Amino acid sequence: MDSLSVFEQSISVTDAAGSKYEFSYDLSTGNIAVLLEEGVVMDSLLLCYQTFPFALNHTFRNRSLAEEYDSMAYFRDNRVKASPAFDFREEVFSSDKLTQSGSLMRGISFGNAQNVFVNSSLNLQMDGELAENLNIRASITDQNVPFQPEGNSQQIQDFDNVLIELYNDRFNLSGGDVVLQQRKSQFLRYYKNVQGLQFTTDYLPNEKWKASSQVGMAIAKGKFASVELEIREGVMGPYRIRGAGNERFVIVMANSERVFLDGKQLRRGFNQDYIIDYNQGEITFTPQVVITQYSRVRIDFEYAERNFSRSILTANHIQESERATVYINYYREKDDRNRPLFFELSDADKRLLSSVGDNLGLAVTPRIDSIPFDPNRILYRKVLEYSPEGELRTFFEHSTDPENAFFAVGFLEVGPNQGDYRRRQQLANGVVYEYVPPVNGMPQGNFTIQSPLPVPNKRQMITAGAEIKLGTHERLYTEIAFSDTDDNLFSALDNENNKGFAVKSGLVSERRPLGWMKGYNLDSKVELEYNSVNFAFIDRLRYIEFDRDWGLTPDKLETAHYERIGVLETKMEKNRDEQLAYSLSVRQRGDLLSGMQQTALLNQRLGSRVFFRNEGFSLASRVGELNNEWYRYQGELSYRSAVLVPGYKLHVDRNTVSNAERDSVLSTAMNFLEHQFFVRSNDTLNYSFFAQASWREDQFPVAGELVPDTRAFTNQYGFQKRMGTHDLRSTFTYRRLEHLMRTLPTEYTVMGKLDYLASFFKNNLRNEIGYALGNGRELRREFVFLPVPTGEGTHTWRDDNGDGIQQLNEFYLAVNPEEKNFIKIFVPTDDYIQAYTTLYNHRVNAKFPDSWRAANGWKAFFYKFSNTTNWTIEKKITSSDLTSRISPFLGRVVTEELVSARENFRSSFFYNRSSAKFGADFSVFNSLHKQLLSGGYEELQHQDNRLNTRYTFNKQLNLMVLVSRGSRQAASDFLDNRNYRIQQRTIGPELAVQPSSIFRSSIKYSHTGKVNSANTEINEEATLHQLALTMRYAKAIKTTLNSQLSYTHIKYNGIPNSPTGYEMMQALTVGGNYVWNINWLQKIGEGLQLTVVYEGRNSEGLTRVIHTGRMQVTALF
Repeated sequence: MDSLSVFEQSISVTDAAGSKYEFSYDLSTGNIAVLLEEGVVMDSLLLCYQTFPFALNHTFRNRSLAEEYDSMAYFRDNRVKASPAFDFREEVFSSDKLTQSGSLMRGISFGNAQNVFVNSSLNLQMDGELAENLNIRASITDQNVPFQPEGNSQQIQDFDNVLIELYNDRFNLSGGDVVLQQRKSQFLRYYKNVQGLQFTTDYLPNEKWKASSQVGMAIAKGKFASVELEIREGVMGPYRIRGAGNERFVIVMANSERVFLDGKQLRRGFNQDYIIDYNQGEITFTPQVVITQYSRVRIDFEYAERNFSRSILTANHIQESERATVYINYYREKDDRNRPLFFELSDADKRLLSSVGDNLGLAVTPRIDSIPFDPNRILYRKVLEYSPEGELRTFFEHSTDPENAFFAVGFLEVGPNQGDYRRRQQLANGVVYEYVPPVNGMPQGNFTIQSPLPVPNKRQMITAGAEIKLGTHERLYTEIAFSDTDDNLFSALDNENNKGFAVKSGLVSERRPLGWMKGYNLDSKVELEYNSVNFAFIDRLRYIEFDRDWGLTPDKLETAHYERIGVLETKMEKNRDEQLAYSLSVRQRGDLLSGMQQTALLNQRLGSRVFFRNEGFSLASRVGELNNEWYRYQGELSYRSAVLVPGYKLHVDRNTVSNAERDSVLSTAMNFLEHQFFVRSNDTLNYSFFAQASWREDQFPVAGELVPDTRAFTNQYGFQKRMGTHDLRSTFTYRRLEHLMRTLPTEYTVMGKLDYLASFFKNNLRNEIGYALGNGRELRREFVFLPVPTGEGTHTWRDDNGDGIQQLNEFYLAVNPEEKNFIKIFVPTDDYIQAYTTLYNHRVNAKFPDSWRAANGWKAFFYKFSNTTNWTIEKKITSSDLTSRISPFLGRVVTEELVSARENFRSSFFYNRSSAKFGADFSVFNSLHKQLLSGGYEELQHQDNRLNTRYTFNKQLNLMVLVSRGSRQAASDFLDNRNYRIQQRTIGPELAVQPSSIFRSSIKYSHTGKVNSANTEINEEATLHQLALTMRYAKAIKTTLNSQLSYTHIKYNGIPNSPTGYEMMQALTVGGNYVWNINWLQKIGEGLQLTVVYEGRNSEGLTRVIHTGRMQVTALF
């Protein structure tokens, strides 16, 4: 029955009608026997059951006495392998029928230098049986992380997700973070990530019909959008994804996106086609995808946009018999206009919204809020002054005066000479803008305080349809739909255009055998569709390039028209390589569009090796006063040998938009001719490769005629093979683009990817190399510091100049726990610098064979050495020098040409690593981080070389000595006091005493000397003497207690309140510094743990001793 043993009480045996049957199950053999009445023959039965995580009918043993018994066994070397560690799990609640794992944590933090705050986290997975014929499946995670997961893989792991399902063989009830998706419908399409409930049930109304009903109620988490990206030649990204209302910065809902390139859907992942940053709303393509200036990239996605509480209600019912299917669907998405989120609408705002109707472009208002003075916010004062022409002007000016700064003002970028404000400077908590007077009535700025008001809306659709089987192969279907779309729930104006309807009917014939063509089947379809003027879809319904293939641009779709569409399709198919298809479509969109579209496909096998593929498309339409003609053809001829498949492809795409009267070409959506030669491996081989070269010429209309515009040559290679312990994957692309009509330089695109994994010398040397090359761009970023509860931040603010104003150069990476009260948030801009990107990853693990351990002489000596090395480089440069672009190393790059860089190198050499008596390791660590910010570049470098040695005198006493030398260097274009180069040397012994297995104590001393070599005025030095005492008490499972007391004495001749001083003194002060902490972990019950942490600090110059405490309770499931 199953390879695992089955829980007998869970077994259910039913037939297609739902009737249950008796059975007998043998647990010792795993076989089941179904008891049928005499003479009853069944073609299939449905078995539902649950399994144990093991097989009781299998034998598990370490050795067999029956096979190995020997009267001399007492004298044999009969050592037994060590038993595996006992897997002990503590649980607050335990159940034999429920599998559960995870934890629940609740904590509190307090101190005399911070406010009291609480934190929590939850991670619970549950699966099993709640009661007879009632199961539960739950996944609840709340990690208190306000970010979306990374979109660099095909599988997404959410940080904050709740999903609970109750189910059996008849129903499913899902609650929490669910996905609502349409079922059977011709007109209704939606895919929504929501928070709510969804109930589905399957049942049998009678013997002839089976039915399924579903209802869902939820609160929307996002909004759907379908946008097209502006693509640049050869640039892989990142590209900013804008919202449906052209919002500059959006947060994309994880796993909601569908990305299309030239009409074909792409796959997400480092090893696939693209990666996406959901939090920044940015997408980057991988070297497997060729991006050109003619590429069309469109993205369907949901993004976090909740101006109002938006409810979603869905319901559907499907009922089927052998001959017929009927269904009905209902969907409603509606904003609650009386429940705005994160903002308030004034009475004046509501009156404005009620007066504009569906003309939402008129619903704009100044983004001004009068609030009390707050030194941590950027505030403005109101200014009234007369212009030189004598006109009274009112504008806002940045101010830190508590008597005048009462206005929080929002600014919106609208483009050059479209606004009255411009950006002035970047502060720690945001950007400051300044007013720019108009010249001759022409605005001089690119920002405005006028902002569109959020408008509540409603979208609703009801569909009903039916399908009737006319025979074995034919079926008739029809569906009618009604939509109700209100773009402004505050206004009754223009409501007459809210409602619309649509109808579609068709006749389909599928898989009908053709007697006169052996092996061929015939598929045919006739379909008619009508959409009324005001009928509106919920989400995009048709394929991604439907309107483009009819010659319609997005601006022509803004005006509503009725639609009439007729489709005739027929296809004769034997297999994928032998088929003939033809389709004819006619479409009328009001008085805007009238046209006819034809497609044809012919795939034919010539003999057993030659394959011929053809696909054609033609369009003849009239769009307004313009004629649109379009011809496309793709042909392929290939020869499939046992190893190689050489071939040739021809791609023609000719589109012309001409004036109906003068017959001159005005524009073209695409117009090119491409020849491609290729060779690839046969699918039957255990490796794959391909190579192809193409020549393409694009044309563009000039003075009514098409003339050559660009000429491109593209060369691509790919290889993948696993050879024993070696695994190699590689792709490479070279593209040259010549501009024939414009005097622009020739553009070159070079990109590729190489992944190589290898194991040498019986797995003693493992090597992993990853290399990627491409054209990209670097985003110029801004950053701000936002306050958070103490202990949950990463940075601290120290008012170095005493002016009470937070400035960028006064924020530091926090070291002391009580100072971690700010986070650094990067704010993206729309300012990009084009750069060439190179990625390099190299990992090496090396050791000598284990067999050398028991050897003598030089083998025993070398066996004690091993090495682990990791090297990661990511650089972006502006230099067009090919060698600099290909080389991943930074040594050849001129500093001015380096846009951004991230390099980390760590190599550790071990001696006698497995010895408990004596051992040593030497580590080299280098890191470089350079990034582009709005004010210029910021660079950090860190170098560290250290030697650790250890010696064990006996089981109770051991000695460790650390010697290190390194440097830390910072450079900033816009923060003058963040430029330093600190050389550092450290030496320190540590003596540890462990009298028993539950107690350990150590005493450690270290001497550190630091010199700032960047200071040319004085010999800036710091000397740190640190003495630390640590103790650890650990009683298995029950109690763990860790404590540390350290004293650090510092001598420093520089400026303490400066970035250099903060770095050299490690966030402490000149003189004596005491730091102590106690960490206590205690089991307080089955599955319950109590953690108490106390930290304290006292330094010279502090007015009080700093005390910080944290306490939390964790329940294990």
